[in-house]
Amino acid sequence: MFTTQHFIWLVVCALVIFLIVFLNKKFKFTLRQNIVALFIVSVIAETFIIFSRMEYIEGIDFDTSGYYLSPEFLPLHLCGMQMLFVTALMFFIKKDSTRNALLCFMFPTTIIGAAFALLIPTSGVDFADPRVYEYFLFHAYLIGFGIYLITCKAIEFTFKDMFRNMLIMLGILVLGIYINSILSYGRFNFLFLSRPPMENLPILNTNNGWHVYFITLLGIGLFLLTVFQFPFAYRNYIKTKKVKSE
Repeated sequence: MFTTQHFIWLVVCALVIFLIVFLNKKFKFTLRQNIVALFIVSVIAETFIIFSRMEYIEGIDFDTSGYYLSPEFLPLHLCGMQMLFVTALMFFIKKDSTRNALLCFMFPTTIIGAAFALLIPTSGVDFADPRVYEYFLFHAYLIGFGIYLITCKAIEFTFKDMFRNMLIMLGILVLGIYINSILSYGRFNFLFLSRPPMENLPILNTNNGWHVYFITLLGIGLFLLTVFQFPFAYRNYIKTKKVKSE
């Protein structure tokens, strides 16, 4: 964490994010084209994860042995869930209001979630490990997509969207505790609710017990969501108020 290799990866990711935003501004790609692009990137990333992370687990005999994907690599973290969201946008969600609500949720969660993933690289930073390339580039693309949503006005973010996102995140946190408990045999750590993402982190540690850690994690998450979302919701509120007054 914050080694020379890590800083190099952060620079590479910044360039990828800039390129995504620049190309969208220059060529004015549509929302549908961006969704398709994110879906393709997600499929490639998930395919790579499946082929690179499968592990052989030996049972008591042939019928109980086999290759499995560890629960920690299931797309159930906040960034992994974006794969499920974009798939829903591609094939299942047809109603405009539902699509907009999901995109408004993806906007802050792609940026905040992926930014934390880049700052706390749980897959390491070794250039010799191809899995690290998938990790950093996928999360960089998520940030680029999130920035596109707001800079290219693909969504109109309101206070209603802001409060709905907070409620959804609280629901996901409760669900996460249950998922971690169900998958405890695999030491799954959905949304890092069971333990910190890495050892020896400042603030985010269990030095004072899990309850203090959970409250700290919850507080940081709600604070970041509020601070990040408020300016966009407020700007839209002022814009709408101005239009009505005219």
